[in-house]
Amino acid sequence: MKTLLITCIVIFLCSCSNTDSKRLSYALNLAGENRKELETVLAHYKDNPKKLDAARFLIRYMPGHYSHDTAKLSKYRPLLLKLDAMRKVEKEQHFSAMDSITKDWYAFLKTNNPQRDIYSTFDQDIEHVSSSYLIKNIDAAYKVWEESIYRDSVSIDIFMQELLPYRKADRYAIEHWRDYFLTHYGEQLHKGYTVHQLVDTLMLKIDDQKVEGKDFSNYPYLNLSDYRMGKISHCEARCWYNSLLLSALGIPCAIDYVPAWGNRNGAHEWNALLSDGKTYPFEGISSVKGKWKSGKVYNNVWVDEYWMKSRLPKVFRYSYEPIKSGPSANRNSNRSNTPTIFLRSAYKDVSNEYFETSDIAIPILNISKEVQQRYEYAYLFVFNHDQWKPIYWGEIKNKTALFEKMGRDVVYLPGFYAGGQVIPFNDPFILHHDGSIHYLGSQKSKSDVVLNRKYYERPDVSFWRIWNEGAYIEVADNPAFTAARKIFEIPKCSSFHTVWQLPEVVESRYIRYVFPEKKDVLATLTFHTDGDSLLQGKFILPNPKMEKEALKAFDDNTLTYTNLSGYNESETWIGLDLGSKKRLTAVGLTPRNDENNVIKGKTYELFYWDNTWKSLGTKIAPSYRIEYENVPDNALLMLENTAGGRENRIFTWENDSQKWW
Repeated sequence: MKTLLITCIVIFLCSCSNTDSKRLSYALNLAGENRKELETVLAHYKDNPKKLDAARFLIRYMPGHYSHDTAKLSKYRPLLLKLDAMRKVEKEQHFSAMDSITKDWYAFLKTNNPQRDIYSTFDQDIEHVSSSYLIKNIDAAYKVWEESIYRDSVSIDIFMQELLPYRKADRYAIEHWRDYFLTHYGEQLHKGYTVHQLVDTLMLKIDDQKVEGKDFSNYPYLNLSDYRMGKISHCEARCWYNSLLLSALGIPCAIDYVPAWGNRNGAHEWNALLSDGKTYPFEGISSVKGKWKSGKVYNNVWVDEYWMKSRLPKVFRYSYEPIKSGPSANRNSNRSNTPTIFLRSAYKDVSNEYFETSDIAIPILNISKEVQQRYEYAYLFVFNHDQWKPIYWGEIKNKTALFEKMGRDVVYLPGFYAGGQVIPFNDPFILHHDGSIHYLGSQKSKSDVVLNRKYYERPDVSFWRIWNEGAYIEVADNPAFTAARKIFEIPKCSSFHTVWQLPEVVESRYIRYVFPEKKDVLATLTFHTDGDSLLQGKFILPNPKMEKEALKAFDDNTLTYTNLSGYNESETWIGLDLGSKKRLTAVGLTPRNDENNVIKGKTYELFYWDNTWKSLGTKIAPSYRIEYENVPDNALLMLENTAGGRENRIFTWENDSQKWW
């Protein structure tokens, strides 16, 4: 068992060799007691040049690759077994297996920590891979490639990089995955599909495996059996599984990723089919709209009504062969001055396969020569989850940092990295879509700004508003709402809570909100009487099982929302029995919401960047917008809700509006 630090040192020492033979020799020495196993593989193929080259390739680049110890999953696995058992009876017993296991998962994590229990130690491949496993892997990889109807579309280089390696990503167990996938899905190879048709067919066959944001999706999957049982994960595990499945069938399938989005929070992984010298990215879930649309979505130009605007500073590909430049390849680089993401070397920069890039030179300012000499590399950072996150490294020449193949239409902050801290050496800048650079340094001139959001509006927010348009309010003199009278139709909505005065006062005991057809989502609903007091009552619903969902419309929380779309009623509505006739004067509504709009009565603080975030003061929003005076021109800005909220986004003030970056 080794620590990650030792893993990295191994990589650096290995990478200092300049020839393949030296790399191979070093790897064999590093194997220790496992050296005989690796030498057995080389001896086995001594009379087979092509497979001997394959064996040398795998051994040469094996240092640094690792697994976590699956034996440590013994106390975690009972949760998977319980989930599996509950799924078999949930429909009969009318409960959600996932909701139940999520509660168990929360309770379990109070006394257990996967980061400590599992991810803190590493089993090095070079010390554990057996000769029999490696020989079987090489033979199987060559067999499926040579017999594949798709062979002509797969070059020898792609074969070595994507089909030959026994692992597609680090951390996962070393298993006989080729046997499993060929046994279960190998018959698909004989149906004459194009490679795209084969991918579509296979993704449908494993559609029971979901990618969701559920808390249990964080289960520490390390092997195939656990993943098949859990059937729910984040993108990372699903992409790993997809890449094994397709590669086992002779279809090169890479795992590509953006380590941090350039224009919103989070990161993402997806798969890429490599065929005929081209890259075909796809979202590895058959139910996702526009699965093959990723090639357009990730081109740093496209703006999509469903996928929204995606801007990527970099795209990397998980690679078995280590990158040969940068911090992870430099044995002399200071570990404490290197972000964790660049301590590992198993990646390849494939940004050019997705979008137009720029090689840029950024002057190093306000840093003395003595301080600059402490750093081997400069870095570009993007704003993500309220932090400046490192996205790529650059060589330093004289007083200039050089960065290659950077994505455009993104704001970057140039700086050094020291012990987890960002040391800016120039202003943040916009790398525009035409490749030009505009620095965002606050100026003496100032302007007044009017802000209505703290995070850009995603397409789904506008969809949610539209979903409530056309809903209507009815009253009746009976709980069955026979002979109901329509008194108001919901007009165009705002994202915040809106109250509409009725054309005339209505008196009734029974009142209901009728959803538009197939749009059964709502955040909050209020019925008002004289003096703007709220009317209370007892639920009336077309299906009593809706009550749990209906309660969310009256909990005064805009982040929870009623969703009645799964009940398949001919008409969906929420009604109240007021107990007796009451005067109804107004109706209020909030569509499903991200609560990132400025909210009346909430306190906000505006910041501008000047080598650090500097406050322009806190204010209580008097309405659904907030005004600030004397804001520095050309500044990078950020608005926060002081009471909380997880989403904040940088913006500039241009043409009297917020421009999000």
